[in-house]
Amino acid sequence: MRRLARHGYKAYLVGGCVRDLLVGRRPKDFDVATSATPNEVKALFRNCRIIGRRFRLAHVFFGPKIIETSTFRANPREDEDADAPDLLIRRDNVFGTEEEDAVRRDFTINGLFYDVEKEEVIDHVAGLADLEAGLVRTIGDPDVRFREDPVRMLRAIKFAARLDFKIEPATYAALLRQRLEIRKCAAPRVVEEVYRLVRGGAARRSMELLAETGLLEILAPHLAALYEGPVQEEPADGADELDDGLDDEEMAWHRVWADDRSSRARRIPLRLSFLGDPAELLRRRKLAWATLDHFDHLVSSGHDVSNALAVCTLIAPFLADTIVAPATRPGDANQAILEIGQPIVDQLRIARRDAERMRYILFALRKVAAARARNLPLDASSGRDSLEDAVQLAALLAGAQGGAVVRSRGGDGDEGDDDDDADGGEPGSSEEPRKRRRRRRGGRRRHGQVTSLDATPAPTSGP
Repeated sequence: MRRLARHGYKAYLVGGCVRDLLVGRRPKDFDVATSATPNEVKALFRNCRIIGRRFRLAHVFFGPKIIETSTFRANPREDEDADAPDLLIRRDNVFGTEEEDAVRRDFTINGLFYDVEKEEVIDHVAGLADLEAGLVRTIGDPDVRFREDPVRMLRAIKFAARLDFKIEPATYAALLRQRLEIRKCAAPRVVEEVYRLVRGGAARRSMELLAETGLLEILAPHLAALYEGPVQEEPADGADELDDGLDDEEMAWHRVWADDRSSRARRIPLRLSFLGDPAELLRRRKLAWATLDHFDHLVSSGHDVSNALAVCTLIAPFLADTIVAPATRPGDANQAILEIGQPIVDQLRIARRDAERMRYILFALRKVAAARARNLPLDASSGRDSLEDAVQLAALLAGAQGGAVVRSRGGDGDEGDDDDDADGGEPGSSEEPRKRRRRRRGGRRRHGQVTSLDATPAPTSGP
C-alpha cells in the first residue's frame, strides 16, 4: 500500500478484513483496493500475477500470502433499467472512483475502506451504523443487487450466520422474491459458497437460514427433504421476529412464504429404503442438528476441515446407524451411501474428487465402528486422509449422541485434516505406505449394482 501511495495511487484496506477488525474477529486475509489498474500494479510488483476475465484483479505474492489487489470499479449496469429481464453481471471491468467502488459492493458492512496512513475508516455507504446495529443490508435496491449476482443471497446468509447478525427486513424480503435467480449462477461458484457456509464456523445457523428462505430446496431438494420434510418439527420461538419493521408489501411476502413453508413437507419427496419410519427420520434429524453444533465447535477451535468432510457431516447422521450395523453387509452399506449421497452430489454438482472422498469417509465409518466395538485404537496414519476424516466424523457423531470420542493412535481425532490441500485432495502420507493385499481374481462383486458416487468400484472390506 505504501509503494502504491509513493507512485501516486490511492490504496486502502477494503471489505471483509475491515469488517472483521471492527467487530473484533481475526481476518483470514487482507484485500486492497486501489486507483491503479491491474497492469499498473503488475508494473510496480515483480511478484504479481493478473487473474480473471469476468473480474480482472492482481494477486501480489509475499511468500505463502496472497494480497488480492482490485482496482476501483463503477457499477457496469448503473444506467440500466431495474425492470430489465436480465441484470446478471457477466463482466465487471468498468473502472471508477473510490466512491463508485464502495457503492457497487454487495453489503454495507463490506463497503468500508481503511486508510493505513491516516488510521481512519472511510464509510461511503453507512456501513458503520449497520455494523453497530448487527444488520446485513444490501447497498442500493436489494432486488437489483440479487439479480445482478444471485450468489449474494448465499453471502447474505453467510454473514448473518457467521457474525450472528440479522438480515435487514427489506433485504430479507427481496431474497425471498429473487431466490429462484440462484439457478442462473455457475455451479462451481455456488458449490464453493456452500462449502464456505458449512466450513465457516456457523454451519447450523447457515442451514437454518437456507431452509427458512427456501434456498436449500432450490439448491439441493434431496438435502432439504432430509432436514425439513416429510416430518415437520415445531417452529422455533421467535421465527417471525423479522415481521417487525416490514412494510405492507414486505409483510405480504413474508407471510406468503411462511404459509408456503408449512406445506413444503408434502412437496419434497424423500424415498429412502432405510428411513421409512417418520419417528426414525425425526430422531436422525435431531442428531443431524446436534452434529452440526459439534462441527461448528471443531471449526471454531481452529481445525481446517476438507470439503468432503463438511458435506459428510451434513448427511452422515441420516445413515451412520444403518451402515455400521453388524447386520449390514458391505454392499448394502454402499447402497445406503448412494441413496443419500448421489442425489446431493448431482444437485450441487460436487467435484468428482470430493465425491470420491465423501464415499470413502462414509464407508470407513464401518472400520471405525469395528475398532470402537473391540476398544482398540485406530491407526489413522495409513496413507488415506479420508480415514482420518472418518475418525473425526465418528467423533462428531459420538459427541452429538453423548458418547465417548473416538481417538486415533496419533492423538485426538480433531487433528486429522491439517495436511489437506485447498481443494480437499488427499496428498500422500509421509509414513511408509502399507503393502496392499492382492485381490482374488474375479472378486466377490454383486452384479448389476451401482458402485459409487463417482462410478469407481465400491469398497468391499473398507476404503
